[in-house]
Amino acid sequence: MAKIGIIGGGIAGLSAAYDLSRDGTHQVTLFESSGRLGGKILTHSIDGMIVEGGPDSIFTSKPWAVQLMTELGLESDFEEPIGGGFSVMTNGKLHAVPRALAGLIPTASTALESVGFLSAAARKRITSEHTVKKGSGEDESVASFFRRRFGKHFSKTLAEPLLAGIHAGDAEKLSMKALYPTYIGLEQKHGSLSGAVSSPSATPAGHAPKKAGFLTLRGGLAELVTALVQKLDSVDIRLSCSPKVLLQTETGIKIQISDSDSIEVDAVILAVPAYASAKLLSSIRQDASILLSGIRHASTAVATVAFRASAFHRPLSGNGFLVPADEDSDVTGCTYSSLKWAGRAPQETILIRAFMGRDGGLNIDTLSDDEILTRAESSLRRLLDAHEAPIMSRVDRWSNAMPQYELGHLELMDKIESQLEGLPIQLAGTSYRGTGVPDCIRQGREAAERFKGL
Repeated sequence: MAKIGIIGGGIAGLSAAYDLSRDGTHQVTLFESSGRLGGKILTHSIDGMIVEGGPDSIFTSKPWAVQLMTELGLESDFEEPIGGGFSVMTNGKLHAVPRALAGLIPTASTALESVGFLSAAARKRITSEHTVKKGSGEDESVASFFRRRFGKHFSKTLAEPLLAGIHAGDAEKLSMKALYPTYIGLEQKHGSLSGAVSSPSATPAGHAPKKAGFLTLRGGLAELVTALVQKLDSVDIRLSCSPKVLLQTETGIKIQISDSDSIEVDAVILAVPAYASAKLLSSIRQDASILLSGIRHASTAVATVAFRASAFHRPLSGNGFLVPADEDSDVTGCTYSSLKWAGRAPQETILIRAFMGRDGGLNIDTLSDDEILTRAESSLRRLLDAHEAPIMSRVDRWSNAMPQYELGHLELMDKIESQLEGLPIQLAGTSYRGTGVPDCIRQGREAAERFKGL
């Protein structure tokens, strides 16, 4: 029976453990440095409210999460958003974003005419996108790509906060090729993004699908973690256990847990952030360790607050708002959870998640929880015109948890993986080849598949 060590109990590590433990031919040991499983998937139940401390949904155009949830029998708990639309902050005020712009491929000039936060010159530049010469197809930043295709104003106001904001990143540094290759492919195939819209095969990430583009689970995403863990009876799960280093032996890999404790396995899946993998590999592949250390991560926080519905002078609309990087705001974006998903809060209660911290912006590591909440509450009450204090608040901190896929990230991963060739070691997780829940599941299951023959 092959022995497999999995380091990291987030969704990537759990997905790998699930696949490897099912056929009865692998002895799996999973190490998790914290006292719980699930990584950034964290759901709280507070005073009748379902509060997500991390992601609140999965992207359905990437099928791997939906597939796993269905395998686990969770399909009856699927929930689609009950609300739609969002706003963007411009000059300190919120403006609704019309559906024609939400997919970042605006084509309807009539819809653009009613957009108050875009100047006439900006609207003209957007509608002339089809005349812009296509790029080389090489990697470029998120900001560069959308600035080149639609102009500076559209890029700064919409594309950058939407696409870079998800990653708490700097749009001038983040790689389109690593994060949003579909847009590059559409440009190369059709010559422009506007021209791609008329093609029935063109369905770019972020463009409005025929069905809901996002799903969650009725009781929160932690239901996925619970369902997975229930399938891991044969897995040796070691919580609050953080291996120090990997050592190569004649027959496999030794996982050194402490000076006096180690286990030897036939293969290892590193389902931890790049900087953690770097430390574990430092004695076995120094070159790969150095490269992994170069993948930067940003710290973020989710400040969740609940207000009485009567606290607002005017009703909230849409699912939330985005904040461009050049706006004077401590909050980078916001989701109105109880308006987006059914059953998240009691009636007459508005549950809101505010996102804080970004690469090159507010450093939440220097702030206490109270300071984060004070800043979040102040921003929300001002923007949303609330005249009462929240009735509930909490902070979930994610230190060094958001990997920054900078220009050249895919080439960097190619180099790292080439240096690991010949070793029974696989990388899986948010630092490597996809950051969202579906991509982490895919990576975990792919890593497991490579070791199934052992």
